[in-house]
Parts: sequence; structure tokens; C-alpha cells
Amino acid sequence: MISMSNVSPGTRNEFVIMRGNLFFLIFAFVLVPLPLWIDIFCPIFAAVYWLFVLWLGAFLLSVCAWHAVSAHCLMHQVADSMWEDQIPRGTEEERSLADRLQHLVMMCGYKEPMEVICQSVESLAAQTVAHRLVVVIGLEEGTPDVQEKAQRLKERYDLAFQRFHVMKHPKQWAKGVRGKCSNANYTMRAAVSRLEDYGELHLDCTTCTSCDSDSIFAPRYFENLGYQFLTSPKAKEVVWQAPVYYNHYLYERPFYVRDIGIMRTAYMLGFLIPFNINTMSIFSFSLDLCVKGEFFHAHYQMDDIHYTQTCMQALQKRVEIRMIPMPVISGPTSGSSHCKEYKEWFHQTKRWTIGACQVFHYLTKRRYGCGLALSYSACFVMYYGLILCSLTLTGLAGFINYALADVKHDTILNMAKEHTHQYPLSEELNRAVLMAGIFSLVWTYLIFAIFLYLDRKGIQLLYHLNMKPQGAEDTTFCQDFKDWILMWPSLVMYSFVSYLAIVKVALYGQKVCGHDPSSKEGLGSGQAMGELLSTSEVSGEGDSDEDEAEGYSRI
Repeated sequence: MISMSNVSPGTRNEFVIMRGNLFFLIFAFVLVPLPLWIDIFCPIFAAVYWLFVLWLGAFLLSVCAWHAVSAHCLMHQVADSMWEDQIPRGTEEERSLADRLQHLVMMCGYKEPMEVICQSVESLAAQTVAHRLVVVIGLEEGTPDVQEKAQRLKERYDLAFQRFHVMKHPKQWAKGVRGKCSNANYTMRAAVSRLEDYGELHLDCTTCTSCDSDSIFAPRYFENLGYQFLTSPKAKEVVWQAPVYYNHYLYERPFYVRDIGIMRTAYMLGFLIPFNINTMSIFSFSLDLCVKGEFFHAHYQMDDIHYTQTCMQALQKRVEIRMIPMPVISGPTSGSSHCKEYKEWFHQTKRWTIGACQVFHYLTKRRYGCGLALSYSACFVMYYGLILCSLTLTGLAGFINYALADVKHDTILNMAKEHTHQYPLSEELNRAVLMAGIFSLVWTYLIFAIFLYLDRKGIQLLYHLNMKPQGAEDTTFCQDFKDWILMWPSLVMYSFVSYLAIVKVALYGQKVCGHDPSSKEGLGSGQAMGELLSTSEVSGEGDSDEDEAEGYSRI
């Protein structure tokens, strides 16, 4: 019997004071502002440090671009491949696994319009192996018109899959952080219990996929997943991540939303997947691994970032993230006006960084081997602390410092005379350092051009796979040029919001950790039936976990 208990050992009293994230303050208060003042004491060190950071950023972006280009080549190469016929059936055991193979798809809903939810479910119904899918949609109990939504979904899709359920996440079931993790934890446990009731719980041949209600899948996503699952010798020890594109009316979004969406796709292909850092938004795993990891932990807000560490805890080793060479679409942040658009983008950017800080605290609290903890922590901190926050802001601080060179010249000269500090750099050397810095920025813009080109090739792949109507996401040369020029400012904006989030979570800790769902107002046309809202307060009183195991909520 799979227990419906949602609290894993050691989590109830885990967040009295959250301080693991204080490590990120090194980036906020040391590395980022260093170029602004260190030249007063050591001008040579200031110049070397600034150039090192700029060229380190350019090098890392080059590595990212290389991996992203390789991933795109693979996706285009296998776009028309058929995987179902390649599943091995030579032995009786292989035939049994192939025949019983099923895919449990968990979709959590918040406040998306019904049109957006239906687009996502339609992409599941269009799968070449839809008959293998067990689709479960988890809605919060406090969702307005929840019964009407559930009824419409069941009437439309009840016969489209092997199984189709709509479940509601009760308010009284569990104490934890409101949002995706708690909803996913309940929905996945309830779905597994339902499969057990049907006699269809097969840990050896069942995959799980976590997605949002604005996710659109390629038609052969689950065909490829099934092939990889049944042919990989370590299928129960890996997680799968498909490249996530945000081209869902992305051309209509402001430049900072489009630019960050393009870069998030590139960073996933270039950093997150190759270096096994974490999954994002839409990812798959074996049901066996899900059970070993005790499903999702409701005390955390970021289910995708946190799930990788949950698997590490279960296996006591780094978890390999393998790419599914089939694109998926996730809706970008959106709003019904420019003001709401920026507010939503700012809020979600801050939430992502706070979630990463919270997950890093989880990493410091768990019991991993020393080598495992150090290797993963290095990659995690390098990505979330250095790449997403510090590199761009440090580069900007250096440019500001050189703009103030004439103002600071006399101060540095007087300090050198009075305290035997280094004298200011010569005008020729200053000019050379500045030109080297500008050249690194030029190199960075060349990488940005590659990212834009890959986005265009990705859109063509979406058209080819009928995930988007032909021409639906096309942009003009002028828009591409404008967004290319504004990519670095967009990255500065993103890094600045991340900087503020790091400081905020350091000051307030767990109080600021929560999953306020992103708005999808701009993704669906027409009036939504109602908003899917996360439960604002979750009570720990009421029915016990064992009682819930016997009578979980099913709409």
C-alpha cells in the first residue's frame, strides 16, 4: 500500500530558521560591488578582477551556446523518428514490459483560463501513444467554479486516455508551503493510490511526468520517453528533461519577457541538462524513483528545482538528467497590460530566485556524502549565484567604475601618497582595460545572436511538429534586432531582481517562501470561467493522513 502521508522524516521542524541561503550574500555584498571600490586600494587588482569576470561570463556563455547548438542539431535530426516500433520485444520479459508500459501525467492547475488548460490536455490527447497515458489534473480545493471546470474536462477527455481524473487538493491535507509542491505531492499520491485500487500499479514499467496546465507537448514526447525508459539500463535512476520553449505568444510580450524566455531555453540546454543541475517546469522520471524519494515535499515551493535533490537523497548520488529530444512549450509570464506585465515578470523572477535559495538550504540540511554535496553545490552555486546574478551585475559595476575614473582619480592618488597604496593606472593602460572589457561585451552579443538564431530554428521545429500553426510565432527583423540589442539590459534587469531576492530571503527567511502562481492572462483569448488560485492558508488540523489515504478527494 502506497502511503498518502505527505511529510517525510525530518521535514516537520526543518524551517525554524532558514540560514543555508546566507551563502549567497557573498555574491550580493562582496563579488558584485567589488569593482566599485577596490581600485581605491589596488587599481591593478580592480582591472584584473573586472576583466576576469567579464571574460569568464563570455566563456560560460560560449560553453552554453555550444551545448545548445548540439541539442538543436539532435532535435532536428530525430524530429520525424518513430520510437514505438524500436522498443525491444525479443524476450517474454521485454514483451511484458512493453505491453504494460504506461505514463502517469500529473498536471497541476492554479488560475489559468480554461482555454489554456484545454490546449495542454489537447496536446496530450494528440500523443501517438495516448492510449498509454494516465492523465491526472490536480486543482486546489478553493478554485472558483472547480466543479464546473472538472465536469467540462471529464466530458471532453474522459475517453481520450487510458485513464483520466480530475482531483482537488484539500485545504486540510498537510501543513506546508502553499503551491505546486504541496499540490503535486497530494495529486501524485492520490493518483498512485487510484492505480493501486485498479490493480494497475506497476513500478517496473510506469513513468511519471510533472507539468503545468500551460504545457504543450510534441506528439511523440511519450513515445520517445517510453523508448528511453525501456532501453536504458539505469532508467530508474535518471530524470528526463525536454527542451522548454516559451514561444506561446512570446512575440507579443515586452522585450524583457521575450529575451529572458529565449535565454532560459538556452541556459537549460547549455547548463541545466549537461551539468545535471536541476529539472525545470516539465520533466519525467520513473514511478519507482518517485516512490523512493517519497514523492514531492510540501515544505518547498519549487517542485522542479527541489525534485532533483529529492532524487539525490533517495539514491545517495548525483542524478543524471537526460534530454528528451522533443520540444515542449510552457507559457511565459504575462499580463493584460504593460504595467501588469512588468509586475508579473518582476514577481516571478524574484520567486524563482527565492525558491533556488530555499532549495540550497535544503541541500545544506540533507545528509549527502562529502563528494556528492561538494560537486553538486559547486554546480548549483555557480549557476544560481554566479551566472544568473553576479556576472552581469559585476560587469555593469566595472563599467560604472570606469565611467567614474576621472572623478575618483584624485582620491586614488591621495590615498597612494598617504598610505603607500598603488598609484592610479596610466591613461593608456586604462584605455586598454576598457577596450578589453568592451570586446568581451561584443563577444557576449555574438552569443546572444546565436541564442536568437536557435530560437528561430526552434520555432521552425514547433511548426514542423504541428505544435503551433504555421507563422503563429513569427517575428520581424526589426523586432529581432531590437530584442537582440536589449538582451544585455534584460539580463541586467533579471540579475538585479535576483540580487534583491537574495537579500530579501536572507532577511526574512522562510516567511517569503511561497508559490504565487504566474498569471496567464495574456495567454488565452476569451473570458476564463474563473481563476485557479493556490490555497492561501493550509491547516494541519482535521483528518489524519491515514484517514485521507482511505478517502482522498476526487471530483
